[in-house]
Amino acid sequence: MPDHVHLVFSVPPEGVSRADYDAFYDRHLEEILGGEGFTAARRYWLTPASPERPEVEYEHVAVYRTDGPPEAALAALARRQEAGEITLPEWFDAVRFLAYDGRPLEDAELAFPQQGYIVLSHAPARFTDDEFNGWYYAHARENLTSDGFEAVWRYALTPRIGGEGRAGRARHGAIYDCHGELAELRAALAESAKARRVDIPDWMPEGEFFSYLATAP
Repeated sequence: MPDHVHLVFSVPPEGVSRADYDAFYDRHLEEILGGEGFTAARRYWLTPASPERPEVEYEHVAVYRTDGPPEAALAALARRQEAGEITLPEWFDAVRFLAYDGRPLEDAELAFPQQGYIVLSHAPARFTDDEFNGWYYAHARENLTSDGFEAVWRYALTPRIGGEGRAGRARHGAIYDCHGELAELRAALAESAKARRVDIPDWMPEGEFFSYLATAP
């Protein structure tokens, strides 16, 4: 069974530069990986990749792999934070967060691409999560027929922090390994749909889909 994941989307506070946020998060990942339960991590800056927008435009995501469901790793992290083992800047409480636990739906272990295409989605009311996950299995492989899309990892999502908005309602996450400019990737997906390599069902507007181009620093 591949590792579970813990996804932490964030918006840096006003006045905190990207360089300062990079410096903090580089140290933060190193400290977190020094504790139990976390097996690997990588972080990315985000660019909105679809016309649909959540209420909050998240700018950064940290993706952690965990040995089993993230609860134990997060509990251990909380104990370390209480013990003063985790360094947090004075502006940390002003960061806006959205966090998910992810149960793997694919057989392959997440390989942390240099550039990714992340899609958060929520099934239309007519579908159960299992039915939607089954549909997305085929949909993801159709998307891989598009130029620039190389691999995919999918997760059943459970909100952990900040799950009150539309983005927080997502129950499915897909992380694609991709390469190319955002406009090229969007055009490749559109071309695949036009060529009927990707089926766009009539019910798709009933769901919620938020996409981001994710680029590692």
